Amino acid sequence: MRVLFDTNVLVDAAVASRSHHRTAVRLIDKVEQGSLSGVLAPLSLGTIWYLGVEHYSTDPRPLIEDLSTVMDLAPMGRPVLSDALRYTPDSDFEDAYLAEAGAAAGAGVVATRNAADFAPTPLTAHTPHELLGMPL
Repeated sequence: MRVLFDTNVLVDAAVASRSHHRTAVRLIDKVEQGSLSGVLAPLSLGTIWYLGVEHYSTDPRPLIEDLSTVMDLAPMGRPVLSDALRYTPDSDFEDAYLAEAGAAAGAGVVATRNAADFAPTPLTAHTPHELLGMPL
C-alpha cells in the first residue's frame, strides 16, 4: 500500500511530547520495514522544521534524515498545483495540494488525523491508528 503521510502525522513523529508520537513513529517503522510504501510532500518538511524548532524546541533533523532515506518525495510542481487550485475555495488548500502531490506519486491513501479535509481528494483518508490495524 502506498501512503502519503500528512504533515500532522510527521510533526507527531518529530515531537516526542505530542500525544500521537508513538503511533506516528510505529507507522513510519512500517515504511522502514517495507510493509508500507511511504510518500511525503516537500511542503511538509518546512512545516516540520518550523514547528519543531520554533514551537517545540526539537531538532527535526534526525527525523527528516530518516524520512529522506525511506520515503519518496511527492512532486509539487505546476501540474499538481493546477490540480489543487481546482478545488473549491472552502477546501483546505494545503491538504488539497498534499493530496494531489500524493496521488501524482502513486499514493491511494493518506495517513492523517484530519480525514475530513481529505474528503474531496482522490486519496482515502485513514488515521495512523487505523492503518496500523490493517493487514499490510
